[in-house]
Amino acid sequence: MAKSSTQTYKTNSASRAKHVRDNSPGGKYAHSKAYKRKHASERSKLKIPKGSKKDASKQSDGSYKAESRKTNRGRGGGQGK
Repeated sequence: MAKSSTQTYKTNSASRAKHVRDNSPGGKYAHSKAYKRKHASERSKLKIPKGSKKDASKQSDGSYKAESRKTNRGRGGGQGK
């Protein structure tokens, strides 16, 4: 039978520490507001309308370009490939 999450956190200190970090206010999403402001600004510069199927995709040189969501998110940048 599988352990419950409570049992896992009691016996695995590294897992418990990550769980506490992830669920503490401000830790995991501390960058979100600045990140959202920057991307909203770039979207408006690229004239991407709200509700569009385009993303403001950050390039390796730090610039942004309008790109389809499918292409941008399929690249898996957020997953740390």
